[in-house]
Amino acid sequence: MNFLKYSSFFLIIIFLLNAVLAQFPEVTVEISVDRMPEKERADLKTLEQKIPYYFEGYEWFENTYGIEIPLKISMFPEAVSTSGFERVFTSRFLITNEAADLRFFEKSFKFAYNSNDPLMHSEMIHSLTSALDFYAYMFIAGELDTYDPLGGNNIYDKARDIATRGQTSQRPSGWKERLRDLEEIQGLRDYRLAKYYYWNAIDNIDQGKPDAVKIAIDEMLKHLDRMFDINARERNTHIFLDVHARDIAEIIRKYGTPEQLDEIILQDPDNEAIYKKLGTQH
Repeated sequence: MNFLKYSSFFLIIIFLLNAVLAQFPEVTVEISVDRMPEKERADLKTLEQKIPYYFEGYEWFENTYGIEIPLKISMFPEAVSTSGFERVFTSRFLITNEAADLRFFEKSFKFAYNSNDPLMHSEMIHSLTSALDFYAYMFIAGELDTYDPLGGNNIYDKARDIATRGQTSQRPSGWKERLRDLEEIQGLRDYRLAKYYYWNAIDNIDQGKPDAVKIAIDEMLKHLDRMFDINARERNTHIFLDVHARDIAEIIRKYGTPEQLDEIILQDPDNEAIYKKLGTQH
């Protein structure tokens, strides 16, 4: 009885620790195996089950904000080859957060994976796990940007270190492009600040501070204007606006001004119909 009692207590402690560590509490992975030979199909389906645990059971950073980031990963392997003792897959790869306002796509994601290979966290560069590490830090950095202005910089540095070492590894494929994507996003200062002030507006709504909401909207619009002065079709910013246009319209209708509504329509004409329908006072 004592053994059972202590075993149960131990399992509860492990569960609670995992809950604390779960910065990625839910990771959904789908690997389409239709184009693969029979043996590879079975192995890839095993990998499909391993990847969520790789994300969920690891402390990626000191999570003082209690951040939780559900992820969705879709992989579409199209070719497989053998190189020495390694089996190398070439796949399309898509990873998004739950809202899909941050997403990364690779047309030719090459990774080595053999039957029963464990997925282990390591400082050594591996074509699969290091890529997963890189994207984990990209999503954490993007999330931290919504808590503090440019708050993700330190985590972007972790992703940069992986990508830099990846370029000089035995399998450098894909790392140059990943580093380019990182540099692009981190350099989009006004996109990142517009995101921050959008979420700051929502935080102020939750705290019952309507005047602060209006100020946050002004700041968001200011940084969107600066972003689009540089590049009117900046992809990441438009993805963010496409996902959140309805909420932006509702926030402006309830807490903002007609001038702010006119401004967001001017900046984001792709979603003009949404802003006019939901952002107008009735």
